[in-house]
Amino acid sequence: MVLHSKEFSTAGKTAGLQIWRIENMEMVPVPESLHGNFYIGDAYVILSTVKQKDNSFYHLHFWLGKECSQDESAAAAIFTVHLDDHLGGKPVQYRELQGVESATFTGYFKGGITYKTGGVASGFHHVVTNDISAERLLHIKGRRVVRATQVPLSWSSFNSGDCFILDLGANIFQWCGSKSNKFERLKAMQVARGIRDNERNSRAKLVVVEEGGETAELTEVLGVKPEISEGQDDDDTEADMSNRKMAKLYMVSDASGSMQVTVVKEENPFLQSDLLSDECFILDHGKNKIIFVWKGRNANPSERKEAMKTAEGFIQQMGYPANTQIQVLPEGGETPMFKQFFLDWKEKDQSKGLGTVFVTERIAVIQQVDFDASKLHESHHMAAKYNMVDDGSGKTEIWRVESSGRIPVEPESYGQFYGGDCYIILYTYNKGQIIYTWQGSSCTVEERTASAFLTVELDRSLGGNAVQVRVCQGKEPPHLLCLFHSKPLIVYRSGTSRLGIHPPAPSTRLFQIRRNLGPITRIAEVLASAASLNSNDAFLLKTGDDSAYLWMGKGASDEEKKGAKYMSAVLHCVSKVKVIVEGCEPADFWASLGGKKGYQTSERLESEIMTHPVRLFGCSNKTGRFIIEEVHGEFTQEDLAEDDVMLLDVWDQVFVWIGKDANQVEKTESVRCAKQYIESDPAERDKETPVVVVKQGHEPPTFTGWFLAWDASYWESVTSGMKHLRL
Repeated sequence: MVLHSKEFSTAGKTAGLQIWRIENMEMVPVPESLHGNFYIGDAYVILSTVKQKDNSFYHLHFWLGKECSQDESAAAAIFTVHLDDHLGGKPVQYRELQGVESATFTGYFKGGITYKTGGVASGFHHVVTNDISAERLLHIKGRRVVRATQVPLSWSSFNSGDCFILDLGANIFQWCGSKSNKFERLKAMQVARGIRDNERNSRAKLVVVEEGGETAELTEVLGVKPEISEGQDDDDTEADMSNRKMAKLYMVSDASGSMQVTVVKEENPFLQSDLLSDECFILDHGKNKIIFVWKGRNANPSERKEAMKTAEGFIQQMGYPANTQIQVLPEGGETPMFKQFFLDWKEKDQSKGLGTVFVTERIAVIQQVDFDASKLHESHHMAAKYNMVDDGSGKTEIWRVESSGRIPVEPESYGQFYGGDCYIILYTYNKGQIIYTWQGSSCTVEERTASAFLTVELDRSLGGNAVQVRVCQGKEPPHLLCLFHSKPLIVYRSGTSRLGIHPPAPSTRLFQIRRNLGPITRIAEVLASAASLNSNDAFLLKTGDDSAYLWMGKGASDEEKKGAKYMSAVLHCVSKVKVIVEGCEPADFWASLGGKKGYQTSERLESEIMTHPVRLFGCSNKTGRFIIEEVHGEFTQEDLAEDDVMLLDVWDQVFVWIGKDANQVEKTESVRCAKQYIESDPAERDKETPVVVVKQGHEPPTFTGWFLAWDASYWESVTSGMKHLRL
């Protein structure tokens, strides 16, 4: 079968995400407003494109629903192969199966993925309307990645252990089972808000319903509520931890006249020299449900085109599960997940480390550059990774979100945010506009809702073409940091700037200054306690008499010192600043912090962190079996789920963090898996790396120091917020 779509002419022409559904052996575009919605009876082709000047690079996926036909499945795979060829062989390819999508794929859909019943053969079609008569029931599953699956509109679909969304068009009901946990409720809220804001243009009403408190409108649609099941047993003792050492390397070649797959090595770590540019290779990690296909730049066209098909045949031959993931990587476009199986992987222009992927016009190149946020846009691959559209020299406007609407922020206060507020930042540059919606960690639910509505309203007033980016406190993207003309981003601990600082600021305040990218720093107000200090950073302590101490940790940088001096000017105490270095503190310094206490003293050079990045994993058996999922991107304290156990790998030690609602299975399996994680790591690490167990609410400074602006009172605020959960 040879398929070539007219859609190829538009594929990859512009940056962003393009999705096509397979209909009658043709690629039909899916409207952007419906991205993240997939019919389980269909197959899709998804292309993510990043462009910088004359260079482009791509991630190319084909997604198969559980009920899609064999013809549609084959067509999606073939379209993917031909589209890869059309794009010069540059894309990294992925095969995605419903329910087990790759982290790269799920990362495109921040509001979660929705599975809908039916498909092309059933007469279901993607339609963009404002129809408010539609009725559907969504079952919310997932923890790190939310998946909403459409289920029959009946009480028989419900269970007490999960959350559900009844979408009636004008009204959206979030139904919370009596045994559902806080994490599931928060995720259900995320999906419900996404439906309201994206599909209903913020016009629908959201209502939270607890099991047992069903409204008349619910019973009118569903009937009288019968007895329902309790759902899956969270005490399931089944555990499944994959060993990363179980990997083999095979070579794929047709030199003999037919496609042959031969074993190269049966045990990793492998050597980079094992990979030959004239051939293709399969890295078999099927026991962990993933197969990598590496395409040498000089491999012949038939070998390159047959890569995905060969991998699928390999899965069948080895008897691996049908949902085993497949990634096809061009030479030079290797991902960190692939490189971890090789001993001391070397990059061009880089002597050590995992490196960063980008693809040039012909082949992929790995390049290590200085992390200077203001210059990231000059490097194509770094600009793509950090979404740096330019150097931030365009026009910036900022408003604070109020019940009455958007209130302009004075330009002299740009870059200063309060944790109890939400802000809307409009950035205008020569290629368009970006709207950043910044939400403080202690703002109210009403403010979050208002910020989403006002963002949509602002976008409409601008013609509907602006890029919208929602930003949570502590996860500000590099481009946002560059909008304030090299001034640090300052985040004040809770509070609000309405009618001046409210509530009034305390007389003693402590600010943590941490270098982010190059000269750009983040400044975050933290609890004024010695336990908040960190040897890697600089801190500014403002005392009640309007004097201040600039405390320089042993690992603090010059940029952090400059940031601290800038903060002293903001606080109007620059003339009274006393510079002290770690280990030479006067008694008054400790007295202002309530006495000397232990704090994070582990120094990590920046080059070491780049070589061995800090990684966070969530461990849970809430799905019925024990699984470990990595938290991708920058992580914050909010990523620690109270009903889970988390692994924090800082290379020289691995922390096991136990949430207060974690069950016994998670506690037991996580400690065992932390040890297995260390032993099976293909990198050169000490097998005696210590495992440190910490409990929620009793985290030592050696743990909290890895999180920017750790807030000891955060756990109380989360509990309080859940008691007053409102939409």
